[in-house]
Amino acid sequence: MKSPTVRLHVVALKAFALGAVFLAALAIIWLNLSNSTIFRLAAYGLATSIFHMLEFLTTAYYNTAEVDDDSFILTDRDLHLVVVASVVETVTVHYFFNYLTYSLNVGVLVVVVGQGCRTLAMATAGESFNHYVQREHTEKHKLVTSGIYRFLRHPSYFGYFWWYVGMQIILGNWVMAAVGTYKLHGFFKARIQYEEEFLGSFFPDYSKYAAATRVLIPGIA
Repeated sequence: MKSPTVRLHVVALKAFALGAVFLAALAIIWLNLSNSTIFRLAAYGLATSIFHMLEFLTTAYYNTAEVDDDSFILTDRDLHLVVVASVVETVTVHYFFNYLTYSLNVGVLVVVVGQGCRTLAMATAGESFNHYVQREHTEKHKLVTSGIYRFLRHPSYFGYFWWYVGMQIILGNWVMAAVGTYKLHGFFKARIQYEEEFLGSFFPDYSKYAAATRVLIPGIA
């Protein structure tokens, strides 16, 4: 399989932009404007920049042959729309209503758990992890059943799903929490079903492994 082309100038620009968001968000948080709209948006920006940087760095370290300038997963238009809609809801709706003070801590906890599971899943799978569903079996593609995969099937999807939920809790958003979770659930349900058709054909033991593990996304076995 041909290795992806890495456009180093694009990597540098994306890393610079994410770093700028990270530092700006950190500076705002440092001012300790707790429970304000700007504080929550800063926490959202901080977690988002960390997420995209870890997508690239984890791929670069554990699956070097597959890393490219798209490994940040910053080019998805739907993700951009979600960010814009989330910020708009936070700024407009919460101009009129107070935040639930406990939601920030709960949101941070859920985000940390989700991010941790996502990154750990990518690191554990190593060369067997890919951001895109693999329809052809290659020599390096192994059935990973150790580490976090002992307990969770598709832990990277589990991690991202709950990361998103936590982010909306941080922002105090109800509309984007409900709509986004519904859309994300449908996406992962279809993707898992599609992906497992190939995994079942690649690995004879996959059905046994699938029966012994759970996804832990509501409504998905």
